[in-house]
Amino acid sequence: MSPLLRQKSPVWPAYGAAGFVGLFCAVVLILAAVNAVVEGALPEGDGWIALGAVGLRLLTVALALASVRPWGRRLPGWLILSGLWGAAAAQFVYPALELVVKLLILAGVPIALGKGISNMSATGWFNFAAAWVVFGIPALLFGLAAVSYQRRSATPSRYAWLGIVAGSAALMLIGLLIG
Repeated sequence: MSPLLRQKSPVWPAYGAAGFVGLFCAVVLILAAVNAVVEGALPEGDGWIALGAVGLRLLTVALALASVRPWGRRLPGWLILSGLWGAAAAQFVYPALELVVKLLILAGVPIALGKGISNMSATGWFNFAAAWVVFGIPALLFGLAAVSYQRRSATPSRYAWLGIVAGSAALMLIGLLIG
């Protein structure tokens, strides 16, 4: 591989995505463990779905690392590329949809979802900003990692589109499960 191609294909986004999401998952799992031990409260209902989502996010950490580590060459390129784009899409769709809902409400369109994304109080705006930190930053990092990986691997673009569709569908499924 030419040095010029390597210059245009940085690996820092993959490490950034793995670190950012990995740290988030560690904090959530530690809090869940403390809650279970100290409070004696095991997860219920949505709590199990949230822990499942953390498990999925840990898989995305593994995919990000697979895109830059030698052991990742054992995986098919289509799997890594579609997984990276799927992770980017799944983490971008939620805050993007919340932005659309909030803009529609600000424009005077009556929306009563009964959910947090239509909350226009200070708490709702704080949660909106937090969603962009928790999901938007990783979405950007996974997207950059996917572009970089595709440049290095020359994996066909159809797998990027497959990942975007699958990641968005996975997020919608999680949303339906939560209700």
